[in-house]
Amino acid sequence: MTFTQLRILLAVARTGNMTRAAEELNTTQSAVSHALRGLESELGLSLLVRGSHGVSLTAAGRAVRRRATLILTQLEALEQEVAAARGADTGSLRVGVIPSANARLLPRILRLYGESHPRVRLTVIEGSDGEVLEWLRTGAADVGTLTAGAVPADMAGLVTRPLATDRMLAVLPGGHALAERVCVPVAELAGHPFIMSTGGCEPLITALARAAGVSLRCHYRVRDTNSILAMVAEGLGVTVVPELSLPAHHPGVHAVPLEPASERTILLALPADPLPAATAFAELAGALSTS
Repeated sequence: MTFTQLRILLAVARTGNMTRAAEELNTTQSAVSHALRGLESELGLSLLVRGSHGVSLTAAGRAVRRRATLILTQLEALEQEVAAARGADTGSLRVGVIPSANARLLPRILRLYGESHPRVRLTVIEGSDGEVLEWLRTGAADVGTLTAGAVPADMAGLVTRPLATDRMLAVLPGGHALAERVCVPVAELAGHPFIMSTGGCEPLITALARAAGVSLRCHYRVRDTNSILAMVAEGLGVTVVPELSLPAHHPGVHAVPLEPASERTILLALPADPLPAATAFAELAGALSTS
């Protein structure tokens, strides 16, 4: 059993696809298949279910993945600590981010971290709150951003700290009757076709509607913020998005604060025993968020 085989197993488990795992690891699909067959042969177990729509882990594969995650995380920590003792700054850092944080909050942090730690390999993985939580739990991400309220009470071993506060805004087509308002009650949005974001904000938006005593008329359910804004600009509906997810220029739409004002908090989350590179990333992000 080799570290390479374990890394390949984790990449295949994360992507659910041999080809994508090979691309991620900068190797060939045949090399991935060969490594996994060798690992299964050595262990005497089937680790993967191979199907027409990709691959998934067997129960034995999930158990091996948990152990492989621990082994490789400890190996990475050891390599980073040894490098630090030599005065070097090397290793890798995988950052799991929710899309709205990645749009405007994370790029500056990533740039400055890359400038101050040029020999650390940075990988950014974008997903919903649930996906980032799973990546942190399984070790697929070393640090991540999450929406406050998305971390379950039983998520032991996860340390979080506030990173940013973000206003929730109503987004309306240009020329819409509500676009000239200083603020818009959520209840008034319920009278119009609604485009629901499925990228992670749906629980918060639904809670806002529930607090206002209304149900939103969800005509569309879309994950990508740019697609949502394009649909709003075409007059297909209205929506609610976090301010940080809005691009600097969004022609054809008008953003208005909600009434009553609504905010969300974005958290930075790390495992209880983070990699040195993750700790450095968190310290830089915290310093920038308070500056």
